[in-house]
Amino acid sequence: MDAMDLVLLLGLGGAIALLAYVVVTRANELFCVSIRDGVCLTIRGTVPPKIWRELVTTARMAGIRRGTIRAVKQGGGARLVTDGISPEVTQRLRNAIGSAGLSAMKLGTTKASEPTRNLGQLLGVAWLAWMLTRR
Repeated sequence: MDAMDLVLLLGLGGAIALLAYVVVTRANELFCVSIRDGVCLTIRGTVPPKIWRELVTTARMAGIRRGTIRAVKQGGGARLVTDGISPEVTQRLRNAIGSAGLSAMKLGTTKASEPTRNLGQLLGVAWLAWMLTRR
C-alpha cells in the first residue's frame, strides 16, 4: 500500500466517522431553528405553527443577533437547547414554548413552518440555508 492509498483510506474513514457523528447527534432532534438579526429560519425538522410564532416573536423582541434553538427528545418529552442565546432569553423561550405545548409535540405530526425549503435547509446546513435565503 503506497502513501496515496493510505491518504485515501484515511480520508474515507474520516468522512464515515463524521457522517456517523452527525447521524447520532441529530437522531433525537425534533427541530433546529437558526436566528440571525432577529429573523428565524428552520434548518431541520418541523416546527408546529404555535411554537413557530412564539420563537419568531421572542427572537424579534429580544433582539437575538445570532443563535440556534433545538428541540430534542428526552424522557418521553422534549427539551429546548440553545446556543448563542443568553440564559435569560433561553428561559423566556422555554416558558413561551412550554405554554405552547412543546412536551406534547411528536415528530412529523405537524406542518412545517416554511413549506418550501432551500438546499441548505434540506441538507440541514445553517450557513448554506442562510446564504440561499432571500430576504
